[in-house]
Amino acid sequence: MEIEAWISEVPLVEPLRIAPGTSYTQRSIIIRLRDGDLEGWGEACQSRRVLGETMEDALASLKKIIPAIKKASYESIEAIHEFTEGLDATPSIKAALNIALLDMYSKSQKRPLWKLLGGYRESLVTDVTIGIMEPEEMAQRALKFAERDFTIFKLKLGENPEKDIERVKKVRDALGEGPTIRVDANEGWRYEDAVRVINRIADYEVELVEQPLRHDMLHELKMLRRESPIPIALDESVRTPGEALRAVEEDAADIINIKLMKSRGITPAIRIIAISETAGVKNMVGCFSETRLGITATAYLAQAYRNVYYYDLDCDILSIDPVFRGGSEPEGPVRRPSQGYGLGVTLPNEGYLRPAKIV
Repeated sequence: MEIEAWISEVPLVEPLRIAPGTSYTQRSIIIRLRDGDLEGWGEACQSRRVLGETMEDALASLKKIIPAIKKASYESIEAIHEFTEGLDATPSIKAALNIALLDMYSKSQKRPLWKLLGGYRESLVTDVTIGIMEPEEMAQRALKFAERDFTIFKLKLGENPEKDIERVKKVRDALGEGPTIRVDANEGWRYEDAVRVINRIADYEVELVEQPLRHDMLHELKMLRRESPIPIALDESVRTPGEALRAVEEDAADIINIKLMKSRGITPAIRIIAISETAGVKNMVGCFSETRLGITATAYLAQAYRNVYYYDLDCDILSIDPVFRGGSEPEGPVRRPSQGYGLGVTLPNEGYLRPAKIV
């Protein structure tokens, strides 16, 4: 098994501001595994805030496990899970290798990955994210996306409770009835603020409230969920299957948002789905700042399992270039899969990539 790695850095169409800070570019590590004529692609996207890792941490981790990677097996989905879970590596590197090995396995079986995993739905409709701005600016941005046929809008909140209420009101007034609004506070509210904001924005037909409180406040999230007229989705609170189990045992979530970088790949994410469905909790899928490659892997997971009802897969839409082609192609908000084997992605050029030193 051979491995290559690149650093991808792609500017966003415009800065994306959320409660913890502002992003200007999408940065990740792209890996390619090769075994003879067979290749598998994976992506590692870091988050210091959520995962406690930097790109430097991830690259150092990848260098350390190269001897193990050379002996990796992709003979079955369970063998891939066993291998990546056993690695002494950062979360995003585990995720990238899990994705790449599944890409290879499905190619070896001559099947598209989304069908191999389950193939439950032929397409999905993503929301589009609107970062924190002045209320009127957010309303105007929503209208621009509506002109591109988007019907589901995820509003970033969590900076100022009173202004957050105004943001939701302005967007609803601009869009009118019909379009779906979701909100995400990214851990930005205190408990009392969350209660007040949620009760006020319920008048504007909000579908869900994502991560209203700090990730470690499961007991308070449970209490908030009992009071809330709007379903509560957990993101930062749930990274792994073990954390999903704790969240459902605490009865703290109506919805659990799965991101492959948090879960350490597709196979652990499948276990989160099983835990959620058993507990009567729905799933959502989201992203950090992946290219089309990482978005495709997440979309294919979502297409495979019935319990994934909500889709926040717009990172490649919000960047100036998706880097990869094929895979989960967006037509406006509708994402349809490639019929090619594995992930079905191609790299037309390396314009946004630079080689990473891993040997």
